[in-house]
Amino acid sequence: MEIVIIDDEPKIRNGLKHFLEKQEGWNVAGVFENVVDALGFLERHRADAVITDIKMPQMSGLEMLARLREKGMDAEAIILSGYADFGFAQRAIELGVLRYMLKPTNPRELLAVLKGVEEKRRDAAREQAKPVHNLLVQKAVDYIEANYKEKISIKDIAEKLYVTPNYLSELFKRHTGKNSSVYITEVRLEKAKEYLTLPECNVAAVSELVGIGNARYFSSLFKKTYGMTPSEYRNQSVEFET
Repeated sequence: MEIVIIDDEPKIRNGLKHFLEKQEGWNVAGVFENVVDALGFLERHRADAVITDIKMPQMSGLEMLARLREKGMDAEAIILSGYADFGFAQRAIELGVLRYMLKPTNPRELLAVLKGVEEKRRDAAREQAKPVHNLLVQKAVDYIEANYKEKISIKDIAEKLYVTPNYLSELFKRHTGKNSSVYITEVRLEKAKEYLTLPECNVAAVSELVGIGNARYFSSLFKKTYGMTPSEYRNQSVEFET
């Protein structure tokens, strides 16, 4: 697994490099003290995981990630920050950041997150043999991922794609194995898990952020899907991190 580290504190970036390269099969492909150099490197080289601070000279880590996402970079991003700032955390989630971790970082937690990345990459490689082959369905999936916070339905998506709802619904089920409503709910609940790791977000706020306005209904859906309430999930995450 190829990892890139960006932090303007020498002790942190060098310590991370030494720690992570002890793991078999992991390579720290680049270590940078500023975002500009890291951006240039990542535009030319592939990475599986990018570990970055937010507040750095010249450009923030979040701005760098936004630029890389625009260019199609699919590396998993992990934020290490000294700031428990809700605005930063929310923007990080919008950019698809895998985890927002506060300094000083728990090495055990970081290791677990990166092992999850490694497993996800392995799974993705296995799944390449059975991708979504229909471009229309892929566009529908992309629309859901980008608009899960809004009130959306198969009718809304069909209008955007200039097809009938019945046709898109049948096509979506055939190529994904799921009804569109089920898929939308799954996306929202997975995003909710990310928000629940942020201490600034209570359950009602998370419900709103993922497009499920009724907090009681949200909690019921969450428990039915994951076997625990949102509050129990949050407490479990906190216990793991400590």
